[in-house]
Amino acid sequence: MTNKPDSPQFTPARSAAIEALVTAVAQRGTPENRHLQNTRGKRILLSGVVIALAVSGAAVALQMPSTENPPSAADHGMNQQVEQAAPGNPHDAYAAIPIDQIQDSESDADFMWDASDPYYGYDTYPIVARVHIDSIDGGRTYSPIFDQYTFPQTIGKMTVQAVYKGDVKPGAQLIYNKGGGIVSFDDYWKSLNPQQQDKFAHLNGGQKPTGVQYIKKTYSEDAEITVGKDYIALLLPQQHKDGTAEEYSIQGFQYGFREVKGSGAATTILNNETKTWESLGSFVRLP
Repeated sequence: MTNKPDSPQFTPARSAAIEALVTAVAQRGTPENRHLQNTRGKRILLSGVVIALAVSGAAVALQMPSTENPPSAADHGMNQQVEQAAPGNPHDAYAAIPIDQIQDSESDADFMWDASDPYYGYDTYPIVARVHIDSIDGGRTYSPIFDQYTFPQTIGKMTVQAVYKGDVKPGAQLIYNKGGGIVSFDDYWKSLNPQQQDKFAHLNGGQKPTGVQYIKKTYSEDAEITVGKDYIALLLPQQHKDGTAEEYSIQGFQYGFREVKGSGAATTILNNETKTWESLGSFVRLP
């Protein structure tokens, strides 16, 4: 059986971002270094890539996920995703799936975030914008951006309402991807590496589980995405190496993806942990 790693392939841009992270981690006194000292032995998630870091003094060892034997797009399909919703509800593909056919499953994600700095997300990511979620077009386990299997993602379209940082324009409709999503169990099974499949089989009497139509994989405590709502989003532009596909990855989990309401000075954003509404200026650097 071919090995199918579930982390995206590295590109020069991603490698540069990881190098910058490692440099910051190694420099004493930085938020990244303080965070690592408090999370030794845990994983850090950078733009969908799980990185294991070990520190000895100022030395940092970076363990990157294997990208040997990547899956073939021709063999595994570039467009693995849940079928589109029925014409009566064209904007939310998930709404067409009967709830009793979906099995929920959560995963933990340790990632870099300095909770003591309210502007950590704003200062870290290249694009910060208010976006309106126009659609959820489905879920997938294979990324056309990285030609690689991935943790289930939700994909869809969003329209930029306001830009606080970055080079996107208000009014632009963009394709987004966000970690966590609903996919068919068969597609999810194909995305697992042999060790993961063996673990599943071991828990099911040595057989591949049957009777499960769809699986909803999410990150614990992450904010869910809802069609028709506005959010303040931390965005990371992603493009296939040949330029045929471009998407914007929603980053920051529950800390960086915040529902927003109101306008002007009355704009408020939802704190996903306390469930209270806060001023926009508590998260975004305003002029």
